[in-house]
Amino acid sequence: MIVIGNHVLDEKEKRELQESLRHRGFVVHFVDFDGKKTVVVSERTFPASEVLPASFVERVIDLETSFQLAHRAFLPQGTVVRVGDVAIGGETVVVIAGPCAVESQDQLFRTAEVVRRFGGHILRGGAFKPRTSPYSFQGLGEAGLEILARARERFGLPVVTEATSPENAELVAAYADMIQIGARNMQNFELLKKVGMLRKPVLLKRGMSATVEDLLLAAEYILSLGNFQVVLCERGIRTIERFTRNTLDLTAIPVVKELSHLPIVVDPSHGTGLREKVIPMARAAVACGADGVMVEVHPEPERALSDGPQSLRFEQFRKLMRDLEVISVLVGRELKREDIAGTVPYSGRTAGGSNPEKPRVAFLGEQGSFSSQVARRSFGEDVELLPCQNFREVFEQVVSNKATHGVVPLENTITGSIHHNFDLLLEFPETFIVGERFIRVSQHLGLYPGTAKDTLRVLFAHPQGFAQCGKFLERLRGVRIINVGSTEEAARRTAEFGPGSGCISSDEAIAKYGLEKVEEDIEDNPRNFTRFIIIATRFEPLPEHDKVSCVFALRNYPGALYEALGVFARRGVNLLKLESRPFIGRPWEYLFYVDWEGNLVEEKYQQLLEELKTRSTFLRVLGSYRNAWKLEV
Repeated sequence: MIVIGNHVLDEKEKRELQESLRHRGFVVHFVDFDGKKTVVVSERTFPASEVLPASFVERVIDLETSFQLAHRAFLPQGTVVRVGDVAIGGETVVVIAGPCAVESQDQLFRTAEVVRRFGGHILRGGAFKPRTSPYSFQGLGEAGLEILARARERFGLPVVTEATSPENAELVAAYADMIQIGARNMQNFELLKKVGMLRKPVLLKRGMSATVEDLLLAAEYILSLGNFQVVLCERGIRTIERFTRNTLDLTAIPVVKELSHLPIVVDPSHGTGLREKVIPMARAAVACGADGVMVEVHPEPERALSDGPQSLRFEQFRKLMRDLEVISVLVGRELKREDIAGTVPYSGRTAGGSNPEKPRVAFLGEQGSFSSQVARRSFGEDVELLPCQNFREVFEQVVSNKATHGVVPLENTITGSIHHNFDLLLEFPETFIVGERFIRVSQHLGLYPGTAKDTLRVLFAHPQGFAQCGKFLERLRGVRIINVGSTEEAARRTAEFGPGSGCISSDEAIAKYGLEKVEEDIEDNPRNFTRFIIIATRFEPLPEHDKVSCVFALRNYPGALYEALGVFARRGVNLLKLESRPFIGRPWEYLFYVDWEGNLVEEKYQQLLEELKTRSTFLRVLGSYRNAWKLEV
């Protein structure tokens, strides 16, 4: 049983209540939550209304479980744990990567540079190593912690490392951003209590023979001391299987998501023990709903002092990051990224610690539109959002420097290209594409409260929403269809219109205006994705970019397009998109928009553009950036 108070009790009040309840046969525990309220916890139900002052009781949760504070009923909205600038448990997927053990500064720095370059978010590395054999490498101790701290300063990555005893926990906390409790220590209750009192974020790994309930009870020890910054980790359990080091229990992810508010990450390195199995199991973990993955990476796995066979090589880590970008989008999330042209990092901080200009992002609609969701996922929750009435206004805000960036959709997998935005890219030559995002578009039917589907008379939606839900609309009879400017506006207009109205809109917008969601995923095809581009007036070509967008026009003679495409073919450059559009102001002349794999830094791509220019009457590079949709096989 949990009683949530509306203020913090002082020590005298706690002693008096504890004594009063003990006389009645109840043992209670007090936890100060968030510094604003005291929570009373008991494994047995007690008459709260008879014992506790009515002015104190905010909410009572009656639970028949021992993991009271870890239970989802305590925090139904879920917990987001912040490790430095990284949030675990939100809309994004987080990757924790690094060597099993810190062996030297050179080894860790080489790994940290790769983790940073390919998009990892938190650096891992063991300074204290509990090993099965007493003769195995036990770690560098405090010297390893010092190397981790230097890596954090050098590469801008928060670090997580393991505490192996209550005695070294404070030392680890002094150096690390997050304390790891290893599988062998999951039920080291004195250590759990110690990290609970230290108030540092904790990564709690599941024991090798532990049940999910055991894991949640271990977390309860930490929570009971007032530390709610706990991330669970599924790392495989011991079974009769011998072809892998452990059996990675992916069923634990949805089970934990249902039972607990705590975020959960998966460690496929320990879960399989084989580097070739790490990437497919990491993909599966994200597909199952994991909030992140934790993998081991080493510059020379064959020479590693610990867990070499399960450590990814650098190129394998790059592949993993690209695959997770795609998988996360498929399940309605996104890999946390820092790549918007290298100008405004996702975290709001550069590797060297400088603070760039706070992003101000223009987008279509208001909070709740798909564009606003993309803006937040691209730049973080603290971004300054600038709502716009139409796409032209988005471009105008960027060009006038009222916005640092703009977010506009360019194409959808069901309805195709949004041609007006292709034209705006040319109309505003000061703008460049500096990034892209894909978002899965799930359209839902929201109705004004009390309106039944058979009494629906007016339906609001953005034209794209109507186009994506054609089969659903065919089933409606006698319903007036009204186009609006954005997904968010559709929900707002429904709330304003009143009974008899509904909308095709997003989850967020339907909830924002208090509507009833009566049908989910009403789009014609579940593979409904929209590609958004990020535009800015600042543009810096980088060698790590692997996608370029450009537009060109050709002379009108037989074979002109064939010859232009040969420029790409002769260099083995893969085309990702080719689309023609009328050349505005030049009747019966056409522009060709092309996306291709490459960058603007390497010589072969510069030569490509030089030759393409000689064959074109018009050529403009629209930008280079990271390809956000590329599953490697």
